[in-house]
Amino acid sequence: MSDAGLAGARALAENTVKIAEQFGTTEWEADSACHGWRVHDLIGHMAFFFNFIADPDLVFPPNPSGKSERLNDAAVRERADLPHEQILDYYREQSEAGLATLAALQTEELRNNTLEMLDLGTYRLHQLSDAVSFDHLVHLTSDLLAPFGPIPHGEIDVAAAVDPAIDWMVAGLPQMCGEAVAAALTSPVALRLNGATERTFVISHGDGGVTVTESDDVPENVATTQATEFLRWGTTRSAWRSAVEVSGDRRTVAAVLDAIDIV
Repeated sequence: MSDAGLAGARALAENTVKIAEQFGTTEWEADSACHGWRVHDLIGHMAFFFNFIADPDLVFPPNPSGKSERLNDAAVRERADLPHEQILDYYREQSEAGLATLAALQTEELRNNTLEMLDLGTYRLHQLSDAVSFDHLVHLTSDLLAPFGPIPHGEIDVAAAVDPAIDWMVAGLPQMCGEAVAAALTSPVALRLNGATERTFVISHGDGGVTVTESDDVPENVATTQATEFLRWGTTRSAWRSAVEVSGDRRTVAAVLDAIDIV
């Protein structure tokens, strides 16, 4: 679904620019719901992700931890003192360049080449568009805009990005938190999503570790949740217990959901 990921990334980039163009100093300096980041920092982070995609010679800030989230923090700190308008210009420039690169990565000669992404795992280049859709959709809906973030108004094209965002999550789950999920997984668990999209995945043991397979052939243990809620609790921004209906053995399902932490 990475062509859909490109469409989703493009739609959300347009949404981001339109929203950010309305900010005054108060909005830029407001604390986002992403811990430790202002709105200024959040827009700078999303621009940096595009910059990473567009510029193979980009020099990363020091990151001795080897963790992707610490790299993001370091990149935010490097740009923290830039004028707000410069951060918006940086976003405009890098989103344009990044979207052009994402389009190029869909071609047959490039799409299946792989890229190691620190502790996030290894992915096909065409999946980067799904990653951008995921990153933008989560940050915009959970960290920037009300009711969770500080900005009260703004239109987000959730429909364009929700499926590729979920594709990134299910591709990442075995690599980002597969060891913890495997330890909790005593029998298969289905994850049924509804609302913004209708999809069902089965989390089970496979060759070499945890597998997440899209299937309507569900086991006894099922976790049912709104797709947009999965974006929140699947990234540990909220508690799954207030957003998930469980059928089957609750202890088994709870252990698996407790282990999910997607970046």
